[in-house]
Amino acid sequence: MNWPEGTCVFAHRGASAYAPENTLAAFELAADMGVHGIEFDVQITKDGRLIIHHDRELGRTEDAAGPLSEWTFADLRAMDVGSWFGSEFAGERMPTPEEVVEDVGDRLLLNFELINDSLHLNGVAPLLVDLFRRMNLFDRAMISSFNPRSLWRVKKLEPRIAIGALWSPDEPWLLREGWWRRLLHPDALHPYHALVTPQLVQQAHARGQRVHTWTVNDEETARRLCAMGVDMIMGDYPDRLLAAIKRP
Repeated sequence: MNWPEGTCVFAHRGASAYAPENTLAAFELAADMGVHGIEFDVQITKDGRLIIHHDRELGRTEDAAGPLSEWTFADLRAMDVGSWFGSEFAGERMPTPEEVVEDVGDRLLLNFELINDSLHLNGVAPLLVDLFRRMNLFDRAMISSFNPRSLWRVKKLEPRIAIGALWSPDEPWLLREGWWRRLLHPDALHPYHALVTPQLVQQAHARGQRVHTWTVNDEETARRLCAMGVDMIMGDYPDRLLAAIKRP
């Protein structure tokens, strides 16, 4: 994947503080703000299609209920996922990965977060691999996940895809520990921002890995992480992050 020099700014689910998360409106706004890239969440529908949405259980951003995986692609696409944020976004739909690439992929780097909470493979990995091949995304996109087995599957199917290992303080102990990241040797580490230390950054860089962190929403934290040498900072207010990394 071709990364620019210095610390990058990625918009978390798009410019999600200003537009409904994981929608084309949020991605387009982030691009207009001048970010380097966007992060968004990918799940699989009941009938085996990819859809962009964060929550496993519906109800927060749409008038529906139940696990997303139990809804068909057509039913999910019919849902309004913009009105909850503001009337001006009424009619926003869950986009497909193809729509995101076609809409902003020529302007932005892309971080697909693969959603799968189970160690049982749910079919997302091969579909994403196929997408990367069809749309030739190897130089401008990567796949991240909290799920080590899903990342392992991606890398086994297509070694050219850059992968990022996500972890946070509230995960089960087994997944917080670094054993699986050492075995997998991802291209990038994606820790929650409070877990980043100068030592972590130095050790990752010595191994040839990048350090990407989330979700950063204030300039002071962004400047501190930038001073540590973090390679990418992700947040809901990408304009604040861009302002922070440009200040001396």
